[in-house]
Amino acid sequence: MADKNEPSPENHQERVPMKMTSMRLELLSRHRIRDPGLGLNEPSGLTLNRDGSALYTVSDDTKAIFRLDVQGTVSVSDSFFIGLDNLEGIAIRRDDSELLVVQEESNSVVVVDLNSRKERYRRPLSAMTNFDTIAHHFPDPPDNNGLEGITVNTRNNHVVVVKECQPGLLIELDSSLTTILSTRVLQPSQGFIHPELEAEKLDFSGLSYDSSSDSYWIVSDKGRCLFQYDWTGDTVLQRLDLTISSGDKPKRIRKPEGIAFDPGRKRMYVVSDRDADLYVFELHDDC
Repeated sequence: MADKNEPSPENHQERVPMKMTSMRLELLSRHRIRDPGLGLNEPSGLTLNRDGSALYTVSDDTKAIFRLDVQGTVSVSDSFFIGLDNLEGIAIRRDDSELLVVQEESNSVVVVDLNSRKERYRRPLSAMTNFDTIAHHFPDPPDNNGLEGITVNTRNNHVVVVKECQPGLLIELDSSLTTILSTRVLQPSQGFIHPELEAEKLDFSGLSYDSSSDSYWIVSDKGRCLFQYDWTGDTVLQRLDLTISSGDKPKRIRKPEGIAFDPGRKRMYVVSDRDADLYVFELHDDC
């Protein structure tokens, strides 16, 4: 296993150091997705399929996976119940064959086959090779600061999960979910700071891999913002507030807990656990 301050050498790609850019988010639309009849009340994860036409989300109070279009309309026929609760994050494999969901209560990754809509297998972090190197961050029995988000690095098919807080932690897994390859403790020295929060109060509720820049977009519930994180440089490139109105008192999304980025269209999709809304932003490069 690579040291927590060094990237894993497996499938490592040499690249030019990332150029710092100034970006901003423009809110394009907002869609109410709450559907009590289906059990979609508290969306807490988000992922985008390969062609950018559909999103998947989970609701931590319902044993189901929901599919919706990018305007927030739930497809009842493509949504399905599954025997899992306490789901906090969701990701899709690069070939759209499987969904990966994280269960905070057990700190596990569960693999769901999209064709059969059934669970294939689950992997607790504690059963993975090298767990002993991070075990001290995961009390037994589990507390309420466990796994919150998941994404797939489409360049190497590695899976990356994020631990919510105390401390915030990025954990890189191999594609078979059997080995912990490397980790990053998320801390102020890397740029994980917020002007309104003390460092120990900052949390991390979801993430999405950006293949266009080989970076990760990480959302903070309490910070109501996004961090763009460069794994190779181990640094935050920028922080963007999730602002949804302007004026004297700008409003920001309440309890953002799911994020999906479409690098081709520069679209950022964010769901609010509190309001059960889907927000669609365009990411502008102002540099």
